[in-house]
Amino acid sequence: MKKKLTLLAWALFALAGAGQAQWSPFCTGTTNGFIIEFDEHDGDIYAAGFFTLIGGRSARYLARWDGSQWNEVGPGLPEACHAMHSFQGALHLAIYQFDVDSNYVYRWNSDIGVLSRLGPGFYLTTATANFSNIPSLYDILDYNGQLVVCGEFDRIGGAAISGIATWDGQQWQPLGGGLSGYIDGSYEVMYPHKMLVHDGYLYAAGNFKKAGNVNANGIARWNGSQWEALGAGFNGAVLGLDFFNGELYAGGEFTQSGSNELAYIARWDGAEWVSPGISVAYEPEPPYPFVHTIKAIGGKLYALGGFDKCTDAGGNDISCGGILSYDGLSWDGMAGGFSGNAGGESEAIIPYEGGILVGGSFNFAGGNVVNSMALWGVVSGAGEALPLLPARIFPSPAEGWFIVQLPEEGRFFSYRLLSSTGQVVLSGQGQAGQPIAAGGLPGGLYILHGECETGAFRAKVVLR
Repeated sequence: MKKKLTLLAWALFALAGAGQAQWSPFCTGTTNGFIIEFDEHDGDIYAAGFFTLIGGRSARYLARWDGSQWNEVGPGLPEACHAMHSFQGALHLAIYQFDVDSNYVYRWNSDIGVLSRLGPGFYLTTATANFSNIPSLYDILDYNGQLVVCGEFDRIGGAAISGIATWDGQQWQPLGGGLSGYIDGSYEVMYPHKMLVHDGYLYAAGNFKKAGNVNANGIARWNGSQWEALGAGFNGAVLGLDFFNGELYAGGEFTQSGSNELAYIARWDGAEWVSPGISVAYEPEPPYPFVHTIKAIGGKLYALGGFDKCTDAGGNDISCGGILSYDGLSWDGMAGGFSGNAGGESEAIIPYEGGILVGGSFNFAGGNVVNSMALWGVVSGAGEALPLLPARIFPSPAEGWFIVQLPEEGRFFSYRLLSSTGQVVLSGQGQAGQPIAAGGLPGGLYILHGECETGAFRAKVVLR
């Protein structure tokens, strides 16, 4: 029988953090394709990738989690989705293209349930059918109040725009001469793959040779008026970027920067790219290793991708599979990570109820059977044995207090209230039909998770 989690246990977990965490399933049901990205929009989690079935539910490359199951989003997408970004009330989507025809930025207007195209088509004049140089879009974000997209293109509509473009509200515009070429000795596509905004700079990473007229070798930053290189760049594509403890980390397919030997992951020390004290590999090879995603969440830096061997700076092997975490002192293999016939690779990550939700292509997470999605550091998840109960929050929006209504009035429960970024802001014990004090919390959307003897529940709480 499953033991009930007490308030003390939750408090201890919140203090201990992910160091005592373990993997658990996120939901039940079959997932039939790679999950590439998670993002949050209007208080809901969205998943994107190559799937047409996720958690046992039909959804064409894009799905929304409603707290208990995945749901299709409108008609779905024409091709697999690589990146999402919530901006100005809509979810914007960068998707693949597998033919020589045009591609588009798509926008999901969740308030009216309409999927639309944003501006004219993206083209690649050198596109070759059934090859990698086709007009795929890889990342999308906002910078200085404008939407920015990057990908494999050199024309938008009738305008010559290469690799990266900004949306001014009416049309797509070039950014500083764009991105072009490819890294010497690498594959012959520029592959602008990842962008990042930090301290007023827009960082762009990929396999491109130049940013504007600057030799970049896979990594450059835009300072608002011109492109700047970051050291010697790399000898292979850069796929992921993020800042952690004030320093920039990169992951990808590279093994060198200038004369510095690397193993698919690097740290910028302000003058050059150096090893962050970890190397990744596959053993035995093939396939080739890569780090796809670098993401800082909750005081940890996570590296996700395709690898099953890791070695730290002391020469010690770390048991791992597609994911690592770093606390600023040491790297951790997170209970062995992922494995299975689906591939054992991960790319998607998002904060979830004080922990993280990870997606990719894997059957096992730390030995637990999963469906290409798994939770780490979450005390209670949708994959647990307790049935989900319908819960209603009254009033909505609430101010200073709210009431949880359950099928059994008067039922006692334990609860945690989480912010939209997954941080626990309130926890305790309550009773169905009785007010819970929430004074002092800023207005916004929160997620309430609770457990009682007959089941678990989740509900959105809107405070004003």
